Amino acid sequence: MERKLTVNGREYHFATTYDGDSQYNVQVRSGDKLVTMFKIAADSESDVFPAALAHFQADMEMGNVKL
Repeated sequence: MERKLTVNGREYHFATTYDGDSQYNVQVRSGDKLVTMFKIAADSESDVFPAALAHFQADMEMGNVKL
């Protein structure tokens, strides 16, 4: 699944793949550049993007993501 989401006024491309056991691999890109990758736990597909967005925003606030 893929979706474009805006974080701090900038658009990012989130791509997810199901890894099993309610785990999803998430890749976040800005244009062609891979910004970060992480795994997220979600009970259903509808929960993946809100959880991924929250994870990404927290990583940005803590300085774990270098743009």
